Amino acid sequence: MTIEKVARAMPWSLGARTLAFAAGFVANIVVIRSLGAAGWGTLSVLRTILGFAIVLVMLGLDAALVKFIPLLRVSGGLRGFFGTFRGLLRLQMCVWIALIAAGYVGGDAAARLFGAVSERFGIYLLVAVALVIFEIFLQLLSNTLQSFYETKRIAAGVACGNVLYIALLFVVLRAGFGVVGVLAAAAASNLFAAAILAPRAAALAASAPAGTGPSAGDVLRFSLPFVVTGILNQIVWRQSEVLFLGHFRGAAEAGYFSLAYRTPQLLLEFVPLTVYPLIMAGSSEVFARDERNLARAVDLYYRLLYILVIPVAAMGVAFARPLVPLLYGPEMLPAASLTQLFFVVFSYSFLYTPLSMALYVMGKSWINMSIFLSLAVLNVGLDLLLVPRYGIWGALIPVPVVLTAAIVAFRAVMRRRRPDVRIPAKFIFRCCAAALPLAALAIPSARWSGAGALAVMMPCGVALLYAGFRLMRIIGDEEKELIRKLPIPMKERLLGLF
Repeated sequence: MTIEKVARAMPWSLGARTLAFAAGFVANIVVIRSLGAAGWGTLSVLRTILGFAIVLVMLGLDAALVKFIPLLRVSGGLRGFFGTFRGLLRLQMCVWIALIAAGYVGGDAAARLFGAVSERFGIYLLVAVALVIFEIFLQLLSNTLQSFYETKRIAAGVACGNVLYIALLFVVLRAGFGVVGVLAAAAASNLFAAAILAPRAAALAASAPAGTGPSAGDVLRFSLPFVVTGILNQIVWRQSEVLFLGHFRGAAEAGYFSLAYRTPQLLLEFVPLTVYPLIMAGSSEVFARDERNLARAVDLYYRLLYILVIPVAAMGVAFARPLVPLLYGPEMLPAASLTQLFFVVFSYSFLYTPLSMALYVMGKSWINMSIFLSLAVLNVGLDLLLVPRYGIWGALIPVPVVLTAAIVAFRAVMRRRRPDVRIPAKFIFRCCAAALPLAALAIPSARWSGAGALAVMMPCGVALLYAGFRLMRIIGDEEKELIRKLPIPMKERLLGLF
């Protein structure tokens, strides 16, 4: 890929994601301790529904930005693309208004469906849908700047927006605004961050070289499958089980499951989600130059993912159980063991991600859609079978089952389409083996779970992880060469440790 561009952009992108991660982590602690399990469960059900709303309003245009901007920088026609895109934004607004109308008309039905969550659920849902447009605008602006590797401005916007979010949370929660206050604080922070990014995005669009870009039909033919895939992705990977728990079991169990599911996702995905637009943009660019480079790009993506993910997963397995009640309060203790298990499950969820990305780069988004459709049917079927009877533990079972099916399906498709694109299984196995001693600290941490004991065990876990990485030679010559191309402070000293 265009490694130099990605290398220059990545530190700021990681910085922005780190700020968002830290803010999200702190915000969850503040919100959960303020709202309690039931209030958090209500908010979780709303956020899950909003995930579907965002996909519908987005129309897949966020993916179109990171697909077409890099390609058109190579082939020309970028200004024409931006002209077309402005027209598509008006289409987005129409979809958003339609959803608000649907929320108003269907508010009573939503209140009946989730009456076990909150009697005011219909009002909450209408407010949430109305405010979601600011998150959509922020995502579009971020992806535009990501496609130009303008991550420094993104980092500034994210920093300012998250500082405002945390400050507003304290204000609205102390004032007793509850769930609506949390939604309003998030919307205000998104609007503020978008206002910071918008001038630079507008300048880049204005300075784009003249030329005829793809038509609105061309863009929509690429982007609309992302709507279907996005909805299916919400069912399969974004805790759709929370909706079933909210309906069948009430707000508290929905809240426990949401915390157990979201915490590992927040920790494990914050770096991969940051580099994904960069990797997607870079992979699209090199694929446009030479299709043979795709296999190399996918291999590097796998190595980067698992060097980053496995240490975090092992730390979660080791210490999640005692940390959940310490951080979120004793009321959330029922979520502790489930959180620990999700660190195990999500540690191998990244086995399919690079393969899915490769299909998008190849222009085969319909294959992703077909796979996710099958997975969604399986997921919903298992949810309906298990959640009403077994609650949060019944909601756990579909996740690893569907995940395993996804890995098998994507690997089978890629073996036929591009047999040169492979999963580096030996490297991933070595990463897992290197982290086993750290994960084994789950045994003593279950017995000695106080803050003092954890303060001693966690540095020991880091030392065990370092020893495991050295013993298994995770950071070999190939990985060192990749790291050397990244502008990391004191990277030579860091590499010298391996």
